Amino acid sequence: MGTQQSELDIRAAVSPLFRWSALFMLSFVVLAVYYAYDSLNPIGELLKHDLAITAAQFGLLKQSAVSIPNVVILIFGGILIDRVGSRVGGGLFAGICLAGTILTALGGQVESFWMMFLGRVLFGSGVEALIIAQNKIIAKWFSGKELALAFGLNLSICRLGTFFATTTMNGLTQTFRWQGALWGIAMLMGAGFAVFLLYALIDRGVERRHQVAEEKSDRIEAAQIFGLPRSFWFITALCVTFYCAVFPFLDFAPQIFERRFAMESEYGSPVSSLVILLTIVFTPMAGYLCDRYGRRATMMMVGAFLIVPIHLSIGFMTGGAADRPAEPMFSILGNNIYRVFPFNSTDIVPILPVMVLGIAFSLVPAAMWPSVARMVEQKRLGTAYGIMGLLQNVGLMVLSPTVGWGESPEAVQGILGPFQLSSLILAALGLLGFLFAVLLKMEDRKAAVSIEVPEKR
Repeated sequence: MGTQQSELDIRAAVSPLFRWSALFMLSFVVLAVYYAYDSLNPIGELLKHDLAITAAQFGLLKQSAVSIPNVVILIFGGILIDRVGSRVGGGLFAGICLAGTILTALGGQVESFWMMFLGRVLFGSGVEALIIAQNKIIAKWFSGKELALAFGLNLSICRLGTFFATTTMNGLTQTFRWQGALWGIAMLMGAGFAVFLLYALIDRGVERRHQVAEEKSDRIEAAQIFGLPRSFWFITALCVTFYCAVFPFLDFAPQIFERRFAMESEYGSPVSSLVILLTIVFTPMAGYLCDRYGRRATMMMVGAFLIVPIHLSIGFMTGGAADRPAEPMFSILGNNIYRVFPFNSTDIVPILPVMVLGIAFSLVPAAMWPSVARMVEQKRLGTAYGIMGLLQNVGLMVLSPTVGWGESPEAVQGILGPFQLSSLILAALGLLGFLFAVLLKMEDRKAAVSIEVPEKR
């Protein structure tokens, strides 16, 4: 414990200019990754037309191609990063992401669906592991200082990548065609790869100057997985249930609001953007509160519990069709901007749970990711994040189709309305997440390093 405290003191003494510059450099790298990940959604209709593919094939290209390799790679990627270090591992996986975006752009140039699919698989093989390396680097330089604030700012900047992808891809496509836009994404990922290499060079010099090195695993063994503390498994269960209660809802939000409230898809589509915008604002604030006052388990309890009334209100509140203008309010970069909900007494109600979802989606991640860095030693941190990412991806692969199935299955027809069973499933996940957060708080009372206490000031 004394050695660990000494290393924390050394890291805390490292120049704030370097630490924050490193954070923003890493955040830019993953912003490029998020942009590439979400860039196909706005041009889905163009891709289906020009490539002559079905909606199911587009789903394979957009989501499945990226998610499937992570079921295998994440755990081994985390262990590898623990073994070789976050600089080498991060550089390797950033290079894989770059190669994937280039192959995708080449496939687009020759209008080959399968070449684009292989490019997305290659890209997906590096995405989650690169994020693991980034999280481990943030923990290395911010533990004992502004750890949750650093994670919060990083999450906000990364989600800007999603926001920019949804707001700029249509404009880029109109100017350069979608093939040119894909090459632009490859160039952005190339810039991200170059920035990571620059960070790695600077980081190596800082480590030598301060005589502090990243802890690495001596060997790969099963104890790295099964020896993780019980509190880690509770927070992993919370991670899976919470994210499965959020992302599938955002995927189906346009259909849910169309069926539940008779809203055209133009009004349901911006829901995801609204939630992301709120997290960009509130996640750093929640991170600062974690550093200043602690109470991370408590914050996760609150955020998980909020999921329950959010989905119950969306699934069962009254509302419906009303006269509304069909024209957008204005256009930005080729994107028509509609009001998220029409401003009238009937349909304005659903915006409230959506806004609360944005707050909940800020509280839990801001407290969760830095908590893992407090409860797991650095040399096993990559493995821990890999396990969390793996189980989260498996959960999403199961829950996303389940939410779609819950629109109106035969067993509940005449009993529940459209998507009401889906809302019950999502609310149940929120309740499960809350129970795991309670168990986490109870377990934390026995921990040597509590996640409920503030960071060292």
